[in-house]
Amino acid sequence: MNKYDVAIIGSGPCGYVAAIRAAQAGLKACIFEEDRLGGVCLNWGCIPTKAILASSEALYSIQRSEEFGINVKDYDIDFQKIQERKEGIVKKLSAGIEMLLKARKIELIRGHAEIKDRNRVSSGGTEIETKNILIASGSLPFELPGMDFDGSRIISSSDMLRLRSIPKSIVIVGGGVIGCEFASIYRTFGAEIAIVEMTDRLLPGEDPEISRKIEQVFRKRGIKVFTKTKVENIEKKDTFVRAILSGGESVSADKAFVCVGRRPNSESMGIHNIGVECDKGWIKIDKDFRTNVKSVYAAGDVKGGILLAHVASREGICAIEAMIGKETSIDYNAVPNCIFTHPEIASVGLSESQAKEKNVSARSRKFLFSAIGKAHAMGETDGFIKLVVDIKTDKILGAQIIGPHATGLIAELSPCVQFGITSEKLASVIHAHPTLSEVIQEASEAIHDRAIHGL
Repeated sequence: MNKYDVAIIGSGPCGYVAAIRAAQAGLKACIFEEDRLGGVCLNWGCIPTKAILASSEALYSIQRSEEFGINVKDYDIDFQKIQERKEGIVKKLSAGIEMLLKARKIELIRGHAEIKDRNRVSSGGTEIETKNILIASGSLPFELPGMDFDGSRIISSSDMLRLRSIPKSIVIVGGGVIGCEFASIYRTFGAEIAIVEMTDRLLPGEDPEISRKIEQVFRKRGIKVFTKTKVENIEKKDTFVRAILSGGESVSADKAFVCVGRRPNSESMGIHNIGVECDKGWIKIDKDFRTNVKSVYAAGDVKGGILLAHVASREGICAIEAMIGKETSIDYNAVPNCIFTHPEIASVGLSESQAKEKNVSARSRKFLFSAIGKAHAMGETDGFIKLVVDIKTDKILGAQIIGPHATGLIAELSPCVQFGITSEKLASVIHAHPTLSEVIQEASEAIHDRAIHGL
């Protein structure tokens, strides 16, 4: 029986990153993976979605080319080639992960992992002994009662990435991040889109003004938006589906895409046999990612909390460092959230209302992309940044951006939130001209009513 210092269940952004950090720390590690190396993020989430997004962005540029003095007389969408390109990217990156594991002598055990006890894990005919176990098995799409995924007409986010042709119409159940991203992508491809969201706005986790702006943009693009509305039922007809809405209306479409959250992938691996405590399937942990069972840890989506790949990777690293006795922590308040709609959305830290809910005296200032020269050069002037600061200390508490390259710009603001940088300090940093980053400098000046290009 092979012996290891740590056995990791799952090879997603938590699992494989944790394995590499374990090897760097001198631990002998192995990974159990029953499906494709790289987990949901690489195979059915972040990477394939962004590959298809890149194709839709190229199409969007063609559709607007006349604005830039370029006349494109005709074009054709080869959706099969789009999918092939996506799969090629996924395979290349997956092979890259396998190469990283081999280079660090991390054993990859392919098959379904079953925890026998706190020091033994098996898969098929292979059983190993380990000092520690890290459960990094991730999450799965949540199914609504009576709207079970069939892979054809009522589909999940994984099914959306397997489509072989562009549907003429899609009704999207859930106006969160995943729903809005796919709505933006497939509207660019020409599909008729309707989004149904139970709460009073799209992207309920974001700043309300951001939500209002993206809804305005979506409606302008011809996307139908139903808020404060529940899908009561989805009827399957011969060639289409019909979503019955709580307000008495109905929406018919080729496909119904249900994206109302995720559920933990914690079943069938034997955690209940050894007494690991869970809350509705989410594995309970302490601050060091330890479960109630000695030497068994959990990190990433399977433990709940913020279900983002970059958070999972950091948690995997911290779990390994806790195993070797190193003090480590994560500032969850400084986690950037990125939404790849058009325009992009990104946020970090607190909104003004969230700060006030925490009894922090805060104020915010907004600055428009339409005042930035580079945004005009790009033809992307729609959107704004909001900067939130503590009135007493001037420390930056948070930021919200909707506009061009928002998901890249937020990286400058994350360390400001994490390390308590003041808006005065940020304003003193020279930002190159002409760049979109100037919107950050202007917003930090605007806090003290000193923005150069603001009125």
